[in-house]
Amino acid sequence: MATTNPTTPTAMSRFSAFMHEVWVELKKTTWPTTREAWRLTVVVIGVIVAVAVYVGAIDFVLTTLTRKFQIIK
Repeated sequence: MATTNPTTPTAMSRFSAFMHEVWVELKKTTWPTTREAWRLTVVVIGVIVAVAVYVGAIDFVLTTLTRKFQIIK
């Protein structure tokens, strides 16, 4: 029969210790200002739009070529 070691931490105590460490690390975090957050959000949206236009253009060109040469009916 297996015996349990009394010094082995339980799942709940490990979770509690993990959450404590998370809280300590979050206190060390330097959060962006509201202005920086908005600026970075605009940059991300701009990049998403640029990639969408690029992919859309490639899709349009390839669709036009396949229809012109009747590669796919």
